[in-house]
Amino acid sequence: MKKRNLYKDIVMLAAGVLCLWLSLRGVDFWLRQQRDYEISIRLEAGLTEEVVKEIGKIEGVRAFAPFLSCNIRLRLQEYTLETQVLGIDLDSYPLKWKQAQEEITLGNTVVLFVGREAFSSLADDHGNSPGKSEIAQWMEQYQELELTLTDDKGRERKANIGGIVEEPSTGLYMSGEQMQELYPAFARKNGGCVKIRGEKNMQKAKEILSGAGFLLE
Repeated sequence: MKKRNLYKDIVMLAAGVLCLWLSLRGVDFWLRQQRDYEISIRLEAGLTEEVVKEIGKIEGVRAFAPFLSCNIRLRLQEYTLETQVLGIDLDSYPLKWKQAQEEITLGNTVVLFVGREAFSSLADDHGNSPGKSEIAQWMEQYQELELTLTDDKGRERKANIGGIVEEPSTGLYMSGEQMQELYPAFARKNGGCVKIRGEKNMQKAKEILSGAGFLLE
């Protein structure tokens, strides 16, 4: 009976494993080039129509959803937060919802959409943040909460919460149309979310945008 060549068997097995590994790497690479990636960008000088057109020319860019921003001071019960609210198109801006009201009426009362982790950024006059149980109760009863927003000129407006955002988890949002109507003197178009097809295109876009002075978030 002929003896098996153990060394040859090991080499063949190793070659097979290597081929399988390379095939899986190739498939993984291909899949990453088919995925859509999202980059949040901001330009302090503000976005013009020309700048938006240039963003659209970057290879792989499939969509650009701009936002407005407005500085406010938010108060909820004894807690406050100095932050920015982003004014977005609620139908097109890529938010992943945790929960939201089915019908939302936009009027003179601001309707906010709050990232699920944003509540933890609030603090009282002593610097204490709300507890986990308090935050959990707020999220469960968000439709009943009454907030106050104060703009840079000290003018106050009442606000309600229209929904909780899962991702991005730390932001505060409102309808861009409502922001333009209620805060025309403060709303600035200075950022947005870029959707890009392919990991290589995404990395290249980051380099281009960063080199052009954009802040990547």
